[in-house]
Amino acid sequence: MRLGGLVDPIAGRLLELQKVSGTQWVLRLLGVAAMLLGLSVAMPGGLAQNVGAVFVLLAVAISLSVQMFRPDSDVGLLAPAVIILVLAGQGDLTVLRAGMVGLALLVSHAAFALAATIPVHGVFDRSAWLLSGRGLLIVLAVSVVAGLLVVVLSGIHLGPWMLIVGVLAVLALFCTVLPRAR
Repeated sequence: MRLGGLVDPIAGRLLELQKVSGTQWVLRLLGVAAMLLGLSVAMPGGLAQNVGAVFVLLAVAISLSVQMFRPDSDVGLLAPAVIILVLAGQGDLTVLRAGMVGLALLVSHAAFALAATIPVHGVFDRSAWLLSGRGLLIVLAVSVVAGLLVVVLSGIHLGPWMLIVGVLAVLALFCTVLPRAR
């Protein structure tokens, strides 16, 4: 028996494991497209309007290029953080623009999170897509309700004690969504 006859099938299967599936590329490209949409909505004057905007574009591009090839990388948190800082620095922010950027960032995060959790060479079955879609719909519904609550309460002057309630709400949200040990 030749050694090549034994090694070639094993090497072929190992090379198959290195290929990235079409499902992965769809999820990754959806994440990049949604993040770029959020960036373009967050910067209404254009992406190259001044030196600061060029640095923002460069930081987002580096973050997305790393996250495109490694969806589970922590460098991927740089792009949404920069986009949120761009929004926080604007004085003429409308509720509609903030909602559009938030929705784009949510879709991008969901796509990259799915890409990070499924096997690189794996394919999503129909039931997995339905389960993921159902989970995303729940997140979207809670986000819309929370956004509407923020819009309604933004006209009311609440005291500084509301910061305590807000921190407790964020802690409760983190405890709710963190995975539980079995």
